[in-house]
Amino acid sequence: MAVLYEDTRQQVHGGVDKHAAKHRWWAAHGVEVVRKALKTGDYAADGSNVLVDTKRNMDEIAQNIGGRGHDRFKRECVRAQDAGCRLVVLVENAQGYHCLNNVNAWTNGHCVRCFHYKRHACQPMRLGRCLKHGTKKPIQGPRLAKAMATMEERYGVRFMFCAPKESARIVCELLGVGYER
Repeated sequence: MAVLYEDTRQQVHGGVDKHAAKHRWWAAHGVEVVRKALKTGDYAADGSNVLVDTKRNMDEIAQNIGGRGHDRFKRECVRAQDAGCRLVVLVENAQGYHCLNNVNAWTNGHCVRCFHYKRHACQPMRLGRCLKHGTKKPIQGPRLAKAMATMEERYGVRFMFCAPKESARIVCELLGVGYER
């Protein structure tokens, strides 16, 4: 049975496993998932110098690059680079983005510094600023794409995009983990 390591910090909120679809796919395809503390990324495998960090949607990567998570995300990229590993950021999205050039067309409708958008209270595109933080309009596709390209060049990070249902298979392929077809 093939083995895949999953970081122990992968999020489970309120008893709900956000990665249940991936876990079901791996179980159905003979991949054993072992939870282990990883210094960088969400997934790793023995004998691979690739680390995979998954993002649940475009909003999450926008928060990591253009919002309050920027410093932490940058440190993660540097750690991977210093360890001689290639960090691949796999952005799950249902909108059909499949390459960095597509990100230019992405529209962000909320402040990336807060989570008010969950209650639809933060509408900086309409109001001109975030009510809580006073921040200006949020990072948009062209600026996000440019920042991602800069991170690829500077830190050797690779950004990939896929539909959520494809992510488990792509993680295996990136890490060189065999699976039953």
